[in-house]
Amino acid sequence: MTLGMDGVTQYAPGGGECKGYRGYADIATGAQVVITADGKTVGKGELGEGKYKGGWCEFPFTVSDIKADSKFFSVQVSHRGTIEYTREELEKGVSLSLGS
Repeated sequence: MTLGMDGVTQYAPGGGECKGYRGYADIATGAQVVITADGKTVGKGELGEGKYKGGWCEFPFTVSDIKADSKFFSVQVSHRGTIEYTREELEKGVSLSLGS
């Protein structure tokens, strides 16, 4: 799964690590990813190292062993809002975006 950011990141020349800045400084390597179902936390992970990818910053993340039989799940990165997904969508892998 990935989180992509556009227009709100700082990055190292040559494709090095990138991260959010100004109001997005919380989006960086190690930021918490939480998955909830029916109002309860069922999985946690963190953002991997952000990499500059042709105009935007991309952070990989994995949340393993989601412990719930719910049909719907919410994904939240840092303190940002939640996005709803079905179990099938999560299993296939999701791609979130933030910024312009």
